[in-house]
Amino acid sequence: MKQSLNDEMEINTKSTTATTTSTKSKEALPGKPWRANYHTSTRTQKRIQQSAKLRAPPLARATNVLQVLHSIPPQLCNPSNIVCALTLTAKIVPDHKNRNGSGNNNRSEFRELLHATLDILAGLVEAGRLNTRQLSNAAWAIAKHYSMDKEVLPPSDYFSNSLIRKTSSEQTALRTLEEIAEQLIDIMEGTEQERKRKGGIAKKPINEVEMSMVCWAYAIVYPRNMPAGWELPRRLGKMKSSSSSASASPSNKQGDEIAVETFNDRSSAPEEDTYDKEMFIPTSTVDRLYDAIAIHILQPQAQKSKTNKNKHKQPGISRATDSMIYNCSWKELSTVTWSLANRGYCQSEAAVNLILNLSSEAMDRIDHAILQKCNNDGDDNDNNTNRGNDILPRDISEMAWALGVMQSDNYYLADSLEHFVDAAEEYVKINSRSNDRPLSKWKSADCLQMAVALAHGRLDRQFLLKEIYSEALQSILSDASRISKNTRKGGKQFQDFELVILLWVQARLYLTKDVGDVYQDFVNILPSTLLSRMNNKKNNGHAIFGPQEQANIAWSLTVLEKYESPAAQELLQSIFTNCSASCQEGISLEHAHQLWQSIFILQDQCPDVVDSIDDNTITFLKEMWDQEKTRRKKSSARHKALSETLDFMEVQHYNEHDEDIDVALVLKTESSWTKNATTCEASLYCDYNDDEYTQRVAVEFDGPSHFTKIAMPNPKEIKGKVVPPRALGHTVLKYKLLKKQGWTIVRIPFYEFDRIPFWASMERQRYVQRKLKTHANLQFSIVDVSEYKAPVPNRKSRFD
Repeated sequence: MKQSLNDEMEINTKSTTATTTSTKSKEALPGKPWRANYHTSTRTQKRIQQSAKLRAPPLARATNVLQVLHSIPPQLCNPSNIVCALTLTAKIVPDHKNRNGSGNNNRSEFRELLHATLDILAGLVEAGRLNTRQLSNAAWAIAKHYSMDKEVLPPSDYFSNSLIRKTSSEQTALRTLEEIAEQLIDIMEGTEQERKRKGGIAKKPINEVEMSMVCWAYAIVYPRNMPAGWELPRRLGKMKSSSSSASASPSNKQGDEIAVETFNDRSSAPEEDTYDKEMFIPTSTVDRLYDAIAIHILQPQAQKSKTNKNKHKQPGISRATDSMIYNCSWKELSTVTWSLANRGYCQSEAAVNLILNLSSEAMDRIDHAILQKCNNDGDDNDNNTNRGNDILPRDISEMAWALGVMQSDNYYLADSLEHFVDAAEEYVKINSRSNDRPLSKWKSADCLQMAVALAHGRLDRQFLLKEIYSEALQSILSDASRISKNTRKGGKQFQDFELVILLWVQARLYLTKDVGDVYQDFVNILPSTLLSRMNNKKNNGHAIFGPQEQANIAWSLTVLEKYESPAAQELLQSIFTNCSASCQEGISLEHAHQLWQSIFILQDQCPDVVDSIDDNTITFLKEMWDQEKTRRKKSSARHKALSETLDFMEVQHYNEHDEDIDVALVLKTESSWTKNATTCEASLYCDYNDDEYTQRVAVEFDGPSHFTKIAMPNPKEIKGKVVPPRALGHTVLKYKLLKKQGWTIVRIPFYEFDRIPFWASMERQRYVQRKLKTHANLQFSIVDVSEYKAPVPNRKSRFD
């Protein structure tokens, strides 16, 4: 094993183009390759660090570091020098998207040197020559390089459809990460025979700093394979061009043929009919690593050297003030939480336990900081500790974003998000008593992450939301003022994609003028701002908005009904003009659904905006939407209870209609009561031509996911009047789509239906009678008769 490792190291060094020492001189040096002693490796370390101080562009400096490393004989190096060169270049090398005139040739040269270095690292890791800190740094460096240049590594198993070439060096780097994960798992398991490998070294236990580095690294290289809250991975669809369709079917006389191709960009994605929500058992090495970290970080310090055979069977939260989580800094807390969210690993018992402990520890620290602030009355001379005032806006927003994303995947984490946001809101209020702008010190990314967290959690926290949109509005106005006066840029500036995401958040939470004037001001000025920035990008030759941003803009403006201004119409026209090209190149079906919903509404409201879309594109988008509507649906418990009530009342109805209607009723034209609903299934569809059946009623049971979250058990009361929760944007848009198709909407909100106990069947029938106008009289017995009465708004029942 050792001899093969030495031969491999020598071969790798010979193959490097930057090697300046001859092979004979290397063989003449005493010692074995990559086993230099401390003093020798220290001199090598200084040479590597000095090479990074070259006065040159970042990419040239990073290339010089690796050239110097490979020019040094391997007998004068050890694993610490390899890890140092990797971490140093990871901090220097620029983002591949923003290389400052470096060119592809320099990037290719750097990639070759980096892959040669990673090949050497692979042999050292396999031989067990790296200690715990070096393993953590090596994983961090590989992930950092990958975040800057996606071609450093091949696509993971989730990205098998990618066209990126898989070279042997790239595959070796991925195998190295897998081996590092296995060794770290062995270290955290704590058995001596697993910790000390053949020819390797004994490794110390991992600490909290190393743990946060490892979490971040594997979350970057192995991110989640589907967006938050989705049951299936992303799906892509393509519209074949007319030329390819004609060649494929020459007998087609019309010349144009719409062909739809759908495929998943994750080879490990399960089929829809075999999908199981319980698929969170750790099977991959990365998942086992996160479970090991979750268990290890919560163990009391005195027990970390012992193997707990029943550690997977410990339910609930096991808090311990002497555990590693108690000693974590705020940065480490937020980094570990962010990593779990970015990985999408929040459903195993160990991961859930860790997330609950992380959020609880964060809330304890925020409460401690609030108490300290109140006691000291703003005294800044108080010593900052891990549990005190060292809270940065980035830590709060990052933690909130992570909890918001994970509660979309695991509903049991929703309370943690809500409690954390409440604590964060109180902390912001306490620290802004003498400041008119509570979020003045927050960066745009911090504001954005908090807004996204509130949107994912459906949290209607108006103090935070209004301050976030006030900061965004002030940024837009100051940016416009700067351009008009030709002054230097200064202050907080929101980027284009950040403004688009804020627009999506506003549409998602349905923040209109009725909620606050700042939301109307923001959405009124945003189209002109985005249009101006888009035109500037065109003039400078830069890319405009991506497919996701375009779909979000069109969908959000449609939901908020802000498409009548000239700037908004011009912006929408530009988006729809690019729509055809996106459909031919390949578009996410979720984006296609957003575009179709917008186009379907605007065909009547603003026909001039959609005139530029060709018929083939409209047909393609409609087919994608119809295909989505035919997916398998599962009725909720509340929906089933409503259907059973209608069965008791002998009202004919259909469950789970193709248009995503919970309960569909079809009545004759002259019918006045829904008890006369027909059983003709064909009459459910709007293209069914029958003058006898023209009334179509869509009964929608709106569960909690259709509304903003209620902070109290009962709806809020303002000045003695009950204020129900606000419907979300996607629910509002759904009703607009159904109304345009000729459906009459009857909404049954959960906060009304749930007030009636499940055993009060007659009371439920009375409620449905008034909501749907089913019968003139409902006779339960000789003396108990329910006469129809129109529903009274905000009327309290006997169960309130």
